[in-house]
Parts: sequence; C-alpha cells; structure tokens
Amino acid sequence: MISSSLAFLSPTNTRPASFYGGATSATSALQQLHSGAPVLASHLTAPASAASGASSLQLWSSVAAGSAALLLMGTKTWRRSSAAAGAARGRSKRARAAMAAASSQTGSAVAPQPRPQHQQGKVGGQNWQASASSYEEGHTAIAESLLEEPWAALADKVQNMQGSHVRGCSKGAKQVATVGPASSSPEMLEKLFLCGVDVFRLNFSHGEHSEKKELISRIRDLEMKYQRPIGILADMQGPKQRCGAFADENGVLLKSGQTFRFDLDSMPGDENRVQLPHPEILLALTTGKALLLDDGKIRMRVLRRGCTYQGEDLFLEEGEQPPVADLNTCKPFIECKVEVAGRLKARKGVNTPDVVLPISPITPKDREDIKFACRNDVDWIALSFVQRHQDIAELRSLTSSFCSEDQRQPKLLAKIEKPAAVQDLDEILKQSDGVMVARGDLGVEMNPEEVPFVQKTIISKALFWGVPVIVATQMLESMISNPAPTRAECSDIANAILDGCDGVMLSGESAVGSYPLECVEMQRRVISASEQQQRRAQSRGATSGSATGGWKPPATLSVLNPLMFVRENDAVIGSVLASAVTLAHGIGAKAIVCFTATGRSVEKLTQFRPSMPVVAVCPTMETARFLSLYRGVYATSDRETQVLAQQAEDENAIPSCRAIEVAWRVAADHALVSDPHEWVVVICRLPWFSYGPLNVIRVTNAFESGLADYLTTTTS
Repeated sequence: MISSSLAFLSPTNTRPASFYGGATSATSALQQLHSGAPVLASHLTAPASAASGASSLQLWSSVAAGSAALLLMGTKTWRRSSAAAGAARGRSKRARAAMAAASSQTGSAVAPQPRPQHQQGKVGGQNWQASASSYEEGHTAIAESLLEEPWAALADKVQNMQGSHVRGCSKGAKQVATVGPASSSPEMLEKLFLCGVDVFRLNFSHGEHSEKKELISRIRDLEMKYQRPIGILADMQGPKQRCGAFADENGVLLKSGQTFRFDLDSMPGDENRVQLPHPEILLALTTGKALLLDDGKIRMRVLRRGCTYQGEDLFLEEGEQPPVADLNTCKPFIECKVEVAGRLKARKGVNTPDVVLPISPITPKDREDIKFACRNDVDWIALSFVQRHQDIAELRSLTSSFCSEDQRQPKLLAKIEKPAAVQDLDEILKQSDGVMVARGDLGVEMNPEEVPFVQKTIISKALFWGVPVIVATQMLESMISNPAPTRAECSDIANAILDGCDGVMLSGESAVGSYPLECVEMQRRVISASEQQQRRAQSRGATSGSATGGWKPPATLSVLNPLMFVRENDAVIGSVLASAVTLAHGIGAKAIVCFTATGRSVEKLTQFRPSMPVVAVCPTMETARFLSLYRGVYATSDRETQVLAQQAEDENAIPSCRAIEVAWRVAADHALVSDPHEWVVVICRLPWFSYGPLNVIRVTNAFESGLADYLTTTTS
C-alpha cells in the first residue's frame, strides 16, 4: 500500500494492469493512490530498453511528477495508516527496551555481531567502539570546552534539535586537507575536522610508514569520538625523473640558444652536459620534442639523438634504431637547444609533456606504499602521473593482490597531471573510482592558459561518467604565510564549485602553512557562498544568467539528466532516484536519507546533484568512509545502524517503522532538520540492506517516524 507515503517500485512485478483497476498511466496511478488503491512498478517504470534518449527523459519526468503528487494527494491515506503504524512502532520500542534491559543486566551495551565477512569486510578488526551508544546521549556533540576556545569561531558548528552543537553538514562540495608537520597532532586534526575537513590526504612522498600508521590511528580515533566517518586518501609519489649532479654545487647557468646534452654518464655535469639517469626518456624523445626542467622554469627542444657505441658517438636518423639494444654497450644520449634559459642545479625534475613514456607510474616504492595502504585502513589510493587507462588497471590488479578475499579494496583515484592522460580521459574515467585535477604538474606540462579549460573538461566528463572529481593545487597558496587569501584565489575555488566538482583540496596550506585552520574555514565559506548562489540561480530558472551576474548553472547539474544512465541501461534505479530527487525538491525536504548496502545507490544519487544533503545509512564503516568524498553525502554507520543491519540479516526482515525512525534520527543528529514537522525523503531497498536496485521511496517527519514524543520531551 502507498499508505503512510510508502511507494514500492518492484522491477519484477508482472501483474496485468487490470489487477490495479486498469490503470496504465501515471495519472491513473495517482487517481488510484488518492482512492487508497496500491500503486506498483507498472505505473512508474518502463522496460529497461526504453531508457534511452528522449524516452528516458519522458519516463523520468512522469515518474518525478508522480512522486511529487504522492505527497500532495496522499495526505489522507497517510493519516488513515497512522494508527497501524503507531502500533508497529510500539512493538519496535518494546523490543528495544527489552534489549536495553538485557544490556543493563550484563553491564555492557548490546553490540552488533560481525556481519559475514563476504559481505562486511574487515575494518582493522573493529566497528564503532564509542562509549555513547544511544541517541539520547548525543554522541556527535562538540564538547563545550572546545567551543569556548578562541579557534572555535572558525568551526563549522550548528545546533541540533536537542540543543547540542555538532559539526555542520550543509555544504555540498567536500574539503580535502593534506596532513603535514603543521597539522599532524591529534589536537590539530580534531580542529581541522570541526572546521570542515571531510577527507585527510596522506602524502607518501614524505615520511615513513610508521608515521603514516600513527596518523591513520589518530584519524580513526577522531571519527569514533564524533561518530562521523572520515575518509583517508593515500597519495602515491609516482615516478620522479631528475637530472644528475654538477661539479659546481651551484649548478650551471644555461643561455638561450646554446646546445646542451643529456646522457647516461655518471660523471658530474658542466655547462655542456649532465647525466639523465632515465634511459626510457632518452630513448622516447625524438627530434622536435620538448624537455622541461625545474618545474618548467627551463625549456629545451631536442635537436638530435644518438648513442655512444664502441667509444664513438653515433647520431640516429628519425626512426633509426641503435646498433644494439644493450644499454651498457650502446648508451643513448640527446642534444637539445635551450629555448628558455635559467640556472640548472643538481637533481632538478625533468618533464616530457609531449611524449608518453613506456614506463609504469607505479615504482617499487609505490608498490610498498600501496601494500601498506591496503592493509592499514585507507579508503582511497591516488596514483600520480597516470598516462593511460592501463595504469589504473594495473593499480587495481595490485590492490586486489594485496587485499584479502573478505576485505573491501580501497577506491582508486587517478591524478590527471599529464597531457597524455587528458587525451585518454574517457577511458581513464571508466577505469577509475575518482579523479583529481592536479594542476601543479599539469600546469608545467601544458601551457598555463590551457589549464582552466582542461579543468572544466575533466569536471564535465567526470560528472557524465559519475566519478567524483577533486580540484587541487594552489587553491589558497598565499595563505601558507598570510592569514587572508587573495581575491583571485577565492574566485578560483568558486569557479571549481560552480563547475560541479565534488571536492577541493589544500596541499601546503594545511601541511606546512602557518594558518591551516583559517585556510579550511575560508575554503568552506567560499564553498557555501558559491552553492548558495547556485541554488538561487536554479530556483529562479536562470537561463540568460542575468540574475547571477552572467553566470548560469551548468546543464550537467539539471535534476533530470538521462544521459548519465543510458550507458548502463539502468532504467529502474534512474527512475527511482529521479523520483526521489524531484520529490525532495518539490516538497522542500531537508534531506534525502538513503539506506545502502554497498554505496552504489548513493554514488548514482549524487549524479543528480540534489540541492539538499544526502545521508547514507550504511551497514559497514568501509562504505561510509569512502562516501565521504562524494558531493553532498554525509554517511553514517553508527551502533544503532549496525544493530539494524544485523537484525535485517539474521531475521531477513525488520519493521519498516524502526528503519524510518533511524532515518529521521540520523537526520536530526546531523542537524539537518530543526522542526518535527520538516520532511525527509527516505529511499531504500526491501528487504532492508539487501543488494540490488532501490525499490522504495517514503516521505516522513518526526510524527510519521515515531520520534515526535521523544523530541517534545527532550527539547522542552
């Protein structure tokens, strides 16, 4: 029944239209709903083959319109069911009271039993281990002593319905902060989290594994203290090509137009030559190719290539191969013309912008770091200097070999920082779980004026493929040493948000800067202002951009975008999610709560870019943690959720009213609702926490969920 605003969307339903009184359209279905008759999938979905082009858009539009009307036309039906729902809630409360009584007799809280390992995966051998085990204790609250400290003015804090201050969940784009000497203490990590950090980045270019293990432990202690999943991103160093040493410790001053040679000779260099201990570069470069040194400060062009064979230099024509393939017998070299002069010192970096090097971006050091990350509770692994989609496939194979069968593999993120990766972007996005616009090295290997447009292309394609995208590098560079940003830096962050990115990252600003908290707070303020402007433009239906100073919302952010699902022919989940998002917009819901077993449904949901937060209720911590990177998603896997999931698995069924109570309680815990009358849209799959497409949409508030009496007593 649709009573109490519950809509079942079952893709396997094959009953004829006559079973539902002959309704064959959304209009007829709504008429049946108004009369109290059941409405199932045949009214709201179409065969999967129909999910293409305009037909999908028409399908989803009718579904969305029908969903919005469910609330408006079904009010009487909900009220008629309230007595039955209340009775069920009473039974659920009595069952929980019995559990609490048993807990008090044994002197310990009733904790969930581990889920079967083939479904759950290990999380360092632990689930939530917080001392506070009940909603009444307000375990997500910020301590009053912290709020009294001077830095607390920078914190992202809001007051929930119980009067406790909790970390806010209003912003959509997420904040990624690099941990370094300025931010590695437990106290600073806590302050950064409370100021708005959602994901902590560990830079494996620096530090030992013992240091990283301690940082991971501190972050996990922090998330247990606040009962909020926190993502950890392990950023691999990748291959670093550098030139050799010079006889003069100050290096050499290269002049424009001069010829300079790179070879394999280990002798210290001079003003005419230096060692380049990377034969793959010497063999890959051909006449006319560019060579950049010292982060692009010095630029050269290859004049000719050759090899030293039997004591003599042999110059090779285009396409000509060396006499022998043995590098010890025939040592390659290149001669270049200096185009942009400068001082070249020892061990400076070398970039090859227009050549795809025949090497893997995974170095032996990276292999050890990846193994460490897989075995130490890391949620995302970022691969540096990706050139081809095969690099991500290699990384996935490697993580699979390092993870046990019952362990969830970390999500993989490709750093786009080479022109070759931009050329292969679509295939890389298909292979990756996320991407990063790494503008530092990308700006070295490409013309600076091209980088902003490449950034927009990457974000746009990532949105199409449903892959989260982070924009990184020099976002608040001036705040490393200054307490306030430049106006250009604020514009940079705002443009990334308006383009639709999932997250923005701080590097040196939070790792070694003098003002890490101020950086996070400023970045959060720009995010909030940008998203507020975005919502204002969408609510006004701005098409000309006149209402927003010339800016108009990107087409990819429209609520209904069937192109995002056509490639998977996923009509069922597309229809359900489109319905939920449009319904939430239509009724002004404060949040969308999604019960998800694997996180896949939430990944899909974020592609619609709803204007309200999405709360992901997950049975395991691994799922909740990796979702922390997705735009607008705030996940939870607290004790009550895990008990609920365990009961669903043990008994293969749980009272829907109890799950709805959990949904509304989570929204209230996160301060997403401030009044018992405010609506929350709940989407899930029945049986609860089962695997497969979503098939239920429900609208609820405190009165529908059974929490109204409790909220009245706790807030009075």
